[in-house]
Amino acid sequence: MALTTIDWTDSEQSLGNLTELSVIAFHHRAIVVSILIALTPIGLFGNALVIIAVVVAKKLRTITNILVTNLAVTDFISCLCFPFLSAGLLSQTGSYPIHDIICATTGGIIIACAYCSSSTLLAISFVRWYVITKSVRGHQGIHTPKKVVALVVIIWTQSLALIALPLVLGIGTFGYFKYLQICGFKGTNLFGNYYLLFMGIYIAIALMLTLVFYLLVLRHVLRHRKQIRNMFTTAEDIRSGTILKNQSQASSTSRESRPPKINAINKMEVEITKNLSVVVGVLMICTLPQSINLMIPGVDALMIYSSMIILANSVVNPIIYGFKHPIFKEVFKSLLWPSRTA
Repeated sequence: MALTTIDWTDSEQSLGNLTELSVIAFHHRAIVVSILIALTPIGLFGNALVIIAVVVAKKLRTITNILVTNLAVTDFISCLCFPFLSAGLLSQTGSYPIHDIICATTGGIIIACAYCSSSTLLAISFVRWYVITKSVRGHQGIHTPKKVVALVVIIWTQSLALIALPLVLGIGTFGYFKYLQICGFKGTNLFGNYYLLFMGIYIAIALMLTLVFYLLVLRHVLRHRKQIRNMFTTAEDIRSGTILKNQSQASSTSRESRPPKINAINKMEVEITKNLSVVVGVLMICTLPQSINLMIPGVDALMIYSSMIILANSVVNPIIYGFKHPIFKEVFKSLLWPSRTA
């Protein structure tokens, strides 16, 4: 069955104004729904496990994990919306099968969670950069529980304000797209279309800044590992050509002259940062199909498939923690198989 295409030269024919077009073929929607329904219990269980792990395990109650928990809460809420999105995708009547308020609420929550997730990942990358490059262990700085909790509150407040903004300005609403059969934002005028563009740019900038912070961490770690190797090489040269007294003095000097920043970079910090960067990398991979699809003129079944891939990202983070994060992996095992760890 051929899919209707959109003439993007007309500013009114935007994603927010596709209510009069024929719908995407049912078999495409059924495939997406099947995947979303299968992912729902996995996402709910996995993200709940992350939240419980941080609550019950003292070793996980760190500053960074306040933000990781917030990300899990965001993903958990997103997974709760999957069944309501699925109901719209399966509709055969051209209207949302439940109450319209449910659809509008679901669309608003999904977009708020998208804002919150991208902002939280940015905050996590900034904290990891600050911890490793500024050697904040031993003094407070911005790296305190109260300040990070305040940051979480700010992230949620900003996310909710951004979805309320188009409603207050009267440039759009949240509701049901008849063509795509999904719940989301519907621009009512040209400014509403610009809001869709703003939403994409906001998330893209947040992800790019997140990547920049992790690259800065990587550069810092590689640079100071090289310094450590050079220090040990120098110490070995001194020991090979001097008496035992000079050897002891050189070793002492080498330890004392090591910069505080190097002392702050232990194996665990680097490993945790590396695994959190994997979370960002997976998100970028999940976002890429949607980004490419939005740049291609016309709207077709690829839109709901790429949207599904982005939603699936809410499920994968706990899996990454379970397989890659050293402490989460240990705590997950103790929660799921307590008899084996007793």
